[in-house]
Amino acid sequence: MFHISVIIVNWNTQDILINCLDLLYKNTNTPFELFIIDNNSAIKQTRTQAPSLLQCRHESGAKKIAEAYPEVKKSFTNNTEEINTILGYIVTKYENVQIVKNGKNMGFAYAVNQGILESTGEYVLTLNPDVIINEGYIDILLEKIKADKRIGAISGKLLSMENKKMLDSTGQTMYKNRFARDRGHHEIDTNQYQEGCVFGTCAAATLYRREMLLDVKLNNEFFDNDFFAYLEDVDLAWRAQTRGWKFYFVPNAIAYHQRAVSSRSLLKKIKRKFWGWRNRYLMIIKNDSLLSIIVNIPFLILCPIKSIKMLRKRRFIQKRRLVEHCEIVKWFVPYFLHVDRKCAHRG
Repeated sequence: MFHISVIIVNWNTQDILINCLDLLYKNTNTPFELFIIDNNSAIKQTRTQAPSLLQCRHESGAKKIAEAYPEVKKSFTNNTEEINTILGYIVTKYENVQIVKNGKNMGFAYAVNQGILESTGEYVLTLNPDVIINEGYIDILLEKIKADKRIGAISGKLLSMENKKMLDSTGQTMYKNRFARDRGHHEIDTNQYQEGCVFGTCAAATLYRREMLLDVKLNNEFFDNDFFAYLEDVDLAWRAQTRGWKFYFVPNAIAYHQRAVSSRSLLKKIKRKFWGWRNRYLMIIKNDSLLSIIVNIPFLILCPIKSIKMLRKRRFIQKRRLVEHCEIVKWFVPYFLHVDRKCAHRG
């Protein structure tokens, strides 16, 4: 059995998937098994200009495969054949890879859950295809999480792929108005965030302890399937906090995140905004105080079916609570701190 299981969800990101895998295998010393969950990537991608870091170091997945297998180059004119060829190439090139193909886009949360259920590792790394890890990223996280049995999840410093001096995430912050964001996002990196506990971690490159995932599992779901995508990692962190688990940030483990590669069209951006808005309320219903639920009654009326499902899940979560609500909200900071940081950054 492998200590680490790596789970990558692919949805129309096959152009950059090979680059992600090359650096994953090159920069990781600890043996791992890899699960790629493909959410029906049969749509022809709109080619966008790659950022400088990616452009300088790597070639597109399709180009690499075309060079390795010239006889299949023509197959890239067919959407389904293209993704099948790329996935087939991955299985032959890399070690300990398993592919799971879904008949439709099941969403990020559902796909990650599939990978967790199929995998066997004591630790589970969720990795986005648009993330490139530096040397030792996983090894550093593994050493730290092993040292403290109450750490349920751990992540390193994520920098922007477009600007290597700009932060993408150093953990997640929850504000008192129940808006969550990636700590340090779009700030210039001056090593202002030190190693230590955070409210949550970004699932783009987080190492989870399987024991924690099993402890917070609800209806055979680790990430909430009803969220589909966005904020499912914050919801998981909130749920884990009620059980007394710690989330940890390590600044000397470095990775680069391109962000939202599969959601760049106008329609997809609108969907992303909607899911973020909706999931914030679903998260509040499940995890927050009764007072917060009363304040957000209008949402319950607007989305009755999802709200009823969340209230059922809430009963399960609250019944198993080990940490009082007053202890959880100590993590929540005033939203004006976020505004002050944005103003300071622009200044």
